[in-house]
Amino acid sequence: MEDPDFVYKIVLLGESGVGKTSLVQRYVYDSLSPEMAQTIGAVLHVKTIPLEDGNYKLIIWDLGGQESFRQLREQYCANASGAFFVFDRGRPETLGSIDRWMESLYASAGEVPVVVIENKIDLKPVFDAKDIQAEIDKRRLSLMQTSATESMNVNQTFEEMVRTIRGGKS
Repeated sequence: MEDPDFVYKIVLLGESGVGKTSLVQRYVYDSLSPEMAQTIGAVLHVKTIPLEDGNYKLIIWDLGGQESFRQLREQYCANASGAFFVFDRGRPETLGSIDRWMESLYASAGEVPVVVIENKIDLKPVFDAKDIQAEIDKRRLSLMQTSATESMNVNQTFEEMVRTIRGGKS
C-alpha cells in the first residue's frame, strides 16, 4: 500500500476484561488468540486502510484497564486523534466508569472524538438498551455495538472513527 495520506492515533479505553485487546486483534490481524493475556500498560498496533478520500494509517493503542496504570495511561492518551471507550454488555459496572475514563482522556488529549463501544453483543445483555442509550446521550457520544468473537461490526466501528475524526465530530 502506498504512503498514508493521514495518520491518526486512536486509544482504546475501558475496564479490564471488556474486550479491548480482542477488538484490536480482530481488527488489525483478523484473528483472535484463544489465550489472550491481560494487557499490561499499553500495546501498540498499526494498520493502514484505504477509505474514500485517502489512505489512513491508524496507530492503535490498547491500554490496560487496571487502575495501577492510570498515570501511564494518561501519558499514552496524549496527542490522541480519537478514542474508543469499551464496555462489556454483560457487566454494567464497566459502563459506569465512563466519566473517570473520559476525564483522564480529556485531561491528556483535549476534547477528541469518542465513540462508545458496547462489546460482546453476541452475549445476552444484562441491562436495558434504553439505559445504555441514555448514558451515551447524556454525554453526547455515539454508540457502536460489536463482537470481536463473532467479528460483528468491528471494521465498521474503526472506519466510523476515522470518518468522525476526519469530519471533526465528537
